Amino acid sequence: MLQVASEEAPFLTDCAQRGAKALLTANAERAPAAAFNVTAVISGIDKSLPPLVVMTPRSGWWWCASERGGGLVCWLEIMRAMHAAKPVRDVLFVASSGHELGHLGLDAFIARRPGLVPAAKAWIHLGANIGAAQGPGNNLQASDDEMESTMAEAMTTAGLRIDRRHPRGTAPRGEAENVHRGGGRYISIIGNNDLFHNMSDRGADAVDLKTIERFVAAFTAVATSLACA
Repeated sequence: MLQVASEEAPFLTDCAQRGAKALLTANAERAPAAAFNVTAVISGIDKSLPPLVVMTPRSGWWWCASERGGGLVCWLEIMRAMHAAKPVRDVLFVASSGHELGHLGLDAFIARRPGLVPAAKAWIHLGANIGAAQGPGNNLQASDDEMESTMAEAMTTAGLRIDRRHPRGTAPRGEAENVHRGGGRYISIIGNNDLFHNMSDRGADAVDLKTIERFVAAFTAVATSLACA
């Protein structure tokens, strides 16, 4: 992948309009490396019920304060809420690595649990840029009308707006795509962010704590309704 600074956009746009050609030569070396997922289970009362899965990526480029921070906060707070709620079904949690490499971490998680994607009660995907302070906006992705309505109601109650709803039936962005292609039910939120994939995505100023708090309220309400029924 070639990344170019946004300052070069006018020049590149002009080149594209003129049909200009360019040659890129890149030298690269592969090196073996180990990565890991972080997983947890909150045990439910009835083991025969299909589980709820809550997932968020834990990896990305650079420091990722607002790209990953909001999703990880929501992930941890949902875990806290599920522990207190005593759910009727198991709730599986995965913070996956390998996001920028085609979701390799989630692929490994799913491969170790054959049949989980379609069998799960639902998947909650905490995507990128939840609560980002720069260029905010919320994109709702869902597998079906019921899932979308559930999340939309929770967001409205929490004082959050929905800027875009992903067209039904089309492949969603982020790790929700893995669930979509596997025939599972899902809810997914991905935010907008002017600092996305940017080295400046670091520090407290990159996030909006009040917005993250509202998302915690919305996601915990949804997770509780799905896990306790």
